[in-house]
Amino acid sequence: MTKEPFDQAFMQLPLGYARHTIIFNEDSQTRDYILTEANDTFFRYLGLKKDDVLLKSMSMILPSLSDLPAWLEFYKNPDQWNQTSIMEAGNHFYKITVSYPDPNTLITIFDEVTELVSELHRVKKTNEKLVRDIDIFFNSTQDGLFLVTYQGGEFRYIKNNAVHQQLTGINMPLLGKTPVEVLGEKVGAALREGYERCIASGENLTYEETVDFPGGTRDWLVRLTPVMEDGQISYIIGSRLDITELKRLKQEREQLLENYNSMFTEHSAVMLIIDASTGKILDANPQACGFYGYSKEEMLRMSIDEINAISDQAAKQMRIQAFNRERQYFLFPHRLKNGEIKMVDVYSSPVTYGDETRLYSIIFDVSDREQFRDDLYREKEMLSVTLNSIGDGVVTTDLDGKVTYLNQAAEEITGWNSKDACSKFFMDIFDLRNETTGKIVPNPISAVLETGMIVGLANHTVLLNKSGDLIPIADSAAPIRDENGHVYGVVMVFRDVSQEKRQQERILYLSYHDPLTQIFNRRYMEEELERMDQTSQLPIAVIMGDVNGLKVINDVFGHRTGDQLLKEVAKTLQYTLKNMGIAARWGGDEFLVLLPHTDHKKAQDIIGRLEEAFRKSSRLPLEVSVALGFDVKEDISCSLSQSLQKAEEKMYHKKLLEGKSYRNSIITTLLATLYEKSMETEEHAVRLETYCMAIAEKLNLSSEDKNELSLLAILHDIGKVGINIETLNKPGPLNDDEWKEMMRHPEIGYRIAQNTPELSTVSEYILSHHERWDGTGYPRGLKGSDIPLLCRILAVADAYDAMTNNRSYRKALDCQTAMEEIGRCSGTQFDPFIVTIFLSLNQVF
Repeated sequence: MTKEPFDQAFMQLPLGYARHTIIFNEDSQTRDYILTEANDTFFRYLGLKKDDVLLKSMSMILPSLSDLPAWLEFYKNPDQWNQTSIMEAGNHFYKITVSYPDPNTLITIFDEVTELVSELHRVKKTNEKLVRDIDIFFNSTQDGLFLVTYQGGEFRYIKNNAVHQQLTGINMPLLGKTPVEVLGEKVGAALREGYERCIASGENLTYEETVDFPGGTRDWLVRLTPVMEDGQISYIIGSRLDITELKRLKQEREQLLENYNSMFTEHSAVMLIIDASTGKILDANPQACGFYGYSKEEMLRMSIDEINAISDQAAKQMRIQAFNRERQYFLFPHRLKNGEIKMVDVYSSPVTYGDETRLYSIIFDVSDREQFRDDLYREKEMLSVTLNSIGDGVVTTDLDGKVTYLNQAAEEITGWNSKDACSKFFMDIFDLRNETTGKIVPNPISAVLETGMIVGLANHTVLLNKSGDLIPIADSAAPIRDENGHVYGVVMVFRDVSQEKRQQERILYLSYHDPLTQIFNRRYMEEELERMDQTSQLPIAVIMGDVNGLKVINDVFGHRTGDQLLKEVAKTLQYTLKNMGIAARWGGDEFLVLLPHTDHKKAQDIIGRLEEAFRKSSRLPLEVSVALGFDVKEDISCSLSQSLQKAEEKMYHKKLLEGKSYRNSIITTLLATLYEKSMETEEHAVRLETYCMAIAEKLNLSSEDKNELSLLAILHDIGKVGINIETLNKPGPLNDDEWKEMMRHPEIGYRIAQNTPELSTVSEYILSHHERWDGTGYPRGLKGSDIPLLCRILAVADAYDAMTNNRSYRKALDCQTAMEEIGRCSGTQFDPFIVTIFLSLNQVF
């Protein structure tokens, strides 16, 4: 019988193929299998020969294979392999496939998978070892480790190691729980925020955080590592390192460093840190830099040998001694940057920082001490010179109170020379009296000899000198003791305090007088108000005065002129009042007058005389004007402060009534001053107004704008009253400083107009009348239409009038030339539209 193609194919496969005929028993149960067909691979697997076993039962074939019991076990019940499985036989593994093409036939296919199974076993063992190693690492590290899974936007814990449990106090099972479920909403949300940042970045994340875990509040260094699976982050491996103690130590270290730095930089002593071997200056505190005269950068480029004024070898030897703690104190001559030599004490000691040991030196300037040592050496020779050089008088006596020495200052004060005074009793030379009573004061020398203590003269003691002059003195007398403490004389040091008394009197004067006007000040007046507020002084008139126009004068003529105005008001008050009352400067521009025994009529007469005196004052460029208000206290039950308040109210009322007329007077005076001191004339203002009005008509400006334009034409240069007359009328070009002064006049004019309500509407125009269309003007550099229209009109008219009239520095141009110049400057200095209108008006002019 010819084999089917299918069977032929299996016979050629590199698989173990066998066909069996099933033998059943009487109960229709399988009893055995006859091997009817098999390929060479099958026979090789079992180690059989085809001729020996073909058509034999498997129960006869297999028992002889005692070393392959797995095959016998398989054929006892092949139904257990009805699905693809693995069979181990000896050292080989086979993948078994069983099929029944008909009820009487069993087909088996064996595929040797020994290498594959071996590989799987190796992988399994490797994985098991890896798991064990990871578990060992997970639980052996000093860091607290935890593993988090990330699915569906939620974080759930898988495990945490023992260290993590111990540090955090989290001992509960974590598997499957979220941070909120483990630690609550507040802490859990904070932890989740860190995990989300790690997921969002897709990279390792390290940060510090402070967390309230069940184990307590601790500081942690957290490291998160995302784990990718199929291109997405599925896990986060986290570690926590408890850095609480580290941070504390770091803070302590920083505090220590800060304390050291503060000590080093802020201490008043000079400090240097030096390399012991080379002498290089490694650090210097600010006091060192200030002492030596070098910047810190310069100091750090230097060696201490460049400062020491001794040999380098000697300096190095001393550094070695300090470094070895053989010696800590040194006396050096140090050279400053300016070449001056200073003697310094150096206390040097080695200090270790990190792995380096350096010399830490504290330096004190002892030049004075060393000089003092030299002075002590010459003390005997210099004593006389010293005593005769000091300004204080020095007198010494013996135990009997007789004078033994007078220095030069004592001779000058007393009028006695030392030779004549010696051996005379102290009280014969020093006639000491009380300044107030004239009585003789007790002998200070006797008091010292009796008590052995230092004695000082009482206050207000004067000395009647040999010439009969009374000289206020201050002194102290002290016992002179020997080396054993025995008193053998008295020394008294005294000085002439006449200058000090005059200074005290000056201070007292200034405490009650205004330093500018020299009349009484507010402090004195407040005390006087209390002192005068009594029945014996009634009636008492209170006059309050306020100087009009002080701010304008300060702005225009300067504060020096404003001060002169205040002085003039004070002089007028003193001269007019004479002995009738007390005048004081109450505030900045306010004056207060108290007039005891003065009724209403007399007070009105005094105010009239004051106002007349103010009008007649001619020492200032403007009329002196003071608004005066008064009130009279006639009843002791009323408060003098109430009268002061009423006087102030009346003064303000009068100031309000007089304000407008005075301001108009100021403007008239300022214009007159301007016309007098500069080339500006009233005719110039009239011509300028004519030009401006012609342009305004063409522009159909409102009557209000025309009024303001007319006012601007008159007042635009009023600020020039505050400019030096030499600058205004200089025939040649102005230098830089003169130009800066000249460019101030728009601002001065602006302040004048601002302080005059009637002119405030044109103050902004006055400020801007020198701006240029191209933005190069002053004072604010306005450009184009940002410049007010009225200023643009004035600029063209003013330039034309200036060119067509003579100036100190040039002659007038003809009208046609001036018009051409105006056209040339269109778009740079002037508004092109205004220029066009103005040039169309040339027939008018």
